[in-house]
Amino acid sequence: MAEFDVLIRGGRVIDGTGDAGYTADVGISGDRVTAIGDLSAAQAANDIDAVGKVVAPGFIDIHTHSDFAHFVDPRAESQIRQGVTTEAIGQCGMSLGPCTPEHRTALFASTGSKERGEWHTYGELLAAMDEADIATNVVGMVGHGALRTAVMGPDAPRPATDDEVADMVTMLRDSLDEGAFGFTTGLEYHPGKTASFDEIAALCTATADADAIYATHSRNRDSRYFVGFGEALDAARVSGVRLQISHINPKYGRPDHAMRNTLEMIEWTRDEGIDVAMDMMPTNWNHTAATSMFPAWAFGLSNDELIDLMKTPHGRNRLRKNPLPMWRLVAEEQWDRIRLLASTANRDLVGKTITEITELRNTGGGWDTLFELLIEEGPRLKGMLLTSDAFAEEDNRMVLQHPLCSVESDTMAMATDGPLAGRIFGLHGFSWVPRFLAHYVRDEGVLGLEDGVRRLTGLPADRLGFSDRGYLKKGAAADVVVFDLDGLADNSTFANPTVYPSGIDQVLVNGAAVFSDGERTGAHRGRVLRRNG
Repeated sequence: MAEFDVLIRGGRVIDGTGDAGYTADVGISGDRVTAIGDLSAAQAANDIDAVGKVVAPGFIDIHTHSDFAHFVDPRAESQIRQGVTTEAIGQCGMSLGPCTPEHRTALFASTGSKERGEWHTYGELLAAMDEADIATNVVGMVGHGALRTAVMGPDAPRPATDDEVADMVTMLRDSLDEGAFGFTTGLEYHPGKTASFDEIAALCTATADADAIYATHSRNRDSRYFVGFGEALDAARVSGVRLQISHINPKYGRPDHAMRNTLEMIEWTRDEGIDVAMDMMPTNWNHTAATSMFPAWAFGLSNDELIDLMKTPHGRNRLRKNPLPMWRLVAEEQWDRIRLLASTANRDLVGKTITEITELRNTGGGWDTLFELLIEEGPRLKGMLLTSDAFAEEDNRMVLQHPLCSVESDTMAMATDGPLAGRIFGLHGFSWVPRFLAHYVRDEGVLGLEDGVRRLTGLPADRLGFSDRGYLKKGAAADVVVFDLDGLADNSTFANPTVYPSGIDQVLVNGAAVFSDGERTGAHRGRVLRRNG
């Protein structure tokens, strides 16, 4: 009779702690790791030869936007095939709940997806996801934008009143009680960009009261980085909340000292006893919605009103005048450093720079090209994405060397087939793990392998408050990845970013093999994880 359901033999175990790896066998029974050591005499129903390979805890993506994807295509192909077994959704202030029924319908319509599930409260959202046959584990975070929209309506680019803030606080407290792990903001985006500091601080206080975590996409990461990151740190000081600064990479337009100064600010705050950490995308390319380039007042317009405005010279001039642009590259019209990343109407242009598209179409200028592309998207214009050469390599390396920096994707689980085929959300959505482990760890040596694995496993697990995931140890949940470090490769390009990587051999989620020797097994063993649940 087999002693284990799964036995992974002879691999180099990198356990997520950052300690030196060692050769051992890993035995799994049910959904738990039950033995690690010399298990050469043991038998198993599923015997995996991992000699010459790395055996690690399943990777935890602490910042994803897979909220819709888990309903539309729960296979999570692009994440599973990179060894990702747990995703933290609801980031940048954008979550699917709590919400009104009308807003839920509008959210699905904006992506061109069929509406799936019914919910209003955050607990009902998690229950709907329980029924969605998900492939990865899911950690839910409550988005500030969702709270604002539920309380203030979808078109309110203004500060909240005291009564509205109180209603948001009540809704957040309920959501945290119902299983959410924390609260997130996206203060460069509508509707978060018009929120006051006092509004954010009140919500952070509610988060701290529940001993949950606050993750923020700060208000600015370029020339006003000090104000943007300072606001986040001050909110943590005032409230006592555990703070996670999302994708901390400063953007183009920042002073040369910005990354160094930001890390100093974080250390000063930690010296005061405030719990602060951060995460980063392992890339030089930033991405966002093209409509994010418009001024705050434009987000009060319907799609039809926005399209009508873009059709007139006067409207275009108004939309170009943004005192706080999302990207300074756009304000400076450096269109050769900005590429079309995702488009429904013009998929043949994906990967080209705005300069190249302008020349192809003879539109006269980058802004006019952008307006024309958005008009052609029609009702899906908010899904059109741009990517820009915005992050400095020296900043990436500097923040990676900080021991409290996790690595994340800022992406969405996608696939090359099925209902999400052809969709893109981030240049490295299909390749962020090899981009980090193969480029920064193996080839460049910015971090050692053990520390590199820790940034994807133990560190994000600690930040989220897991007790049984993120580490390869006896009794832990059996989320495991086996990979060939030498064979790990990013196969994506600008022209075709939706290509799966090489080098991931085996992925187990809660003890079940979901990816084996280059093939999906058909098993879906992901779970909705609940705080204190």
